[in-house]
Amino acid sequence: MSNGKRWGIRAIASLLIFIFTVIVTPVALIGHWGHETVIDSSQYLETVGPLVNDPAVQDAVSKVISDAVVKQVDTSALVGDFLGGFIQNPAITDKLTDPIAAGINNLVYELVHTFVASKEFAKIWYTTNEVAQASLIALLEARPNGPIQVQGDKIVLDISSMLTAVQATLVNNGFDLASKITIPPSDAQVVLAQSAAISQLQLVYRLSAPVLQWFPLLIAILFGLSIALARNRSRTVLAVGIALIACGGATRVLMNGAETVFVKQLSDTVFADAASSFWGTFFSYLLSGLVAVLVLGVIIGFGGWFAGVSRPATSMRTAVVRGLHSLGSGVPAGVRRSFRSYAPVLRWVIAIVMVLILTLGSAMSMERVIWLSLLTAGLLTVLEILIGPDRVEAVEEPAVVAGVTS
Repeated sequence: MSNGKRWGIRAIASLLIFIFTVIVTPVALIGHWGHETVIDSSQYLETVGPLVNDPAVQDAVSKVISDAVVKQVDTSALVGDFLGGFIQNPAITDKLTDPIAAGINNLVYELVHTFVASKEFAKIWYTTNEVAQASLIALLEARPNGPIQVQGDKIVLDISSMLTAVQATLVNNGFDLASKITIPPSDAQVVLAQSAAISQLQLVYRLSAPVLQWFPLLIAILFGLSIALARNRSRTVLAVGIALIACGGATRVLMNGAETVFVKQLSDTVFADAASSFWGTFFSYLLSGLVAVLVLGVIIGFGGWFAGVSRPATSMRTAVVRGLHSLGSGVPAGVRRSFRSYAPVLRWVIAIVMVLILTLGSAMSMERVIWLSLLTAGLLTVLEILIGPDRVEAVEEPAVVAGVTS
């Protein structure tokens, strides 16, 4: 096989890997978010826990709970019977019944809302969500257990523990009738979603769960392989940067569209005012990660451009490299020769270590991307200084950007 043919195959392989990676990157971003936010119990509680302090969420939860309690008490009938005991005029009784009943219902709501805004309820909120998260994972693993269950064509959350705590609070505040209320199971359930697609979700979960946490690293490996196989590595690095920007932007647009649909679906429910707050909090990890991906794309894209053969890039690179080499002119010749011999390997090592830190460490954020990029640039700068005062041809592919040397 000729050398030209071999390079042709490598170029095709590089392109195919690049295209495949670009296609799966949005899926990987969302899948990794799912692992970090939904499957990881600690991250899940850290994400949804603060929602209990959101006024809109408190209002919605208070409405759901108070409605479930009031539904079991016909306050209008109770007030009517009470007034009828000492007011013999039905016309007067009818006029007084509805306002008094509404006042009682509002009092129940206020008592519930006060409890929902308390530290005691916050503890119940965290406990309920902890159990719900474990129950959700069990549901995805096709072994339903706990407060999240499939009822007919709906996925429901049982909130009976919250209702029991609220009943106790009402009794403690003088509403003794609450102790005699029995809330049926159907009224202690909140519909979370339609269950039509649960089988597909379970299949996707079974197939993807083992690799969800490794998605960022897999994407980095695939992009790195595409760069390594490419004939023009600097151009491929630039393409990777552009691809990350495009994928991050496209995923953000999709998330905006999904949020609009989500808010619209809840517009006629008690959760309407809390929908946006819930969405922003629940997907905060993903949204901040998308910003980090955009920043990373810009940085990688700049690296690819800087490593390219365009006139501005070549001029800038030549000036920078000459300046760095002049700084290293005092380094002993033996040291320069040693570093020069291993420079390509060291550049790859630096790049690989930084990628591992970025993809396997804590949650990806813009700040983390920036400081790791600065650290990478600093290490490469030191390496270039130690290489020695060799001149750099103006049209050469650079030696200063990790992983783009031929």
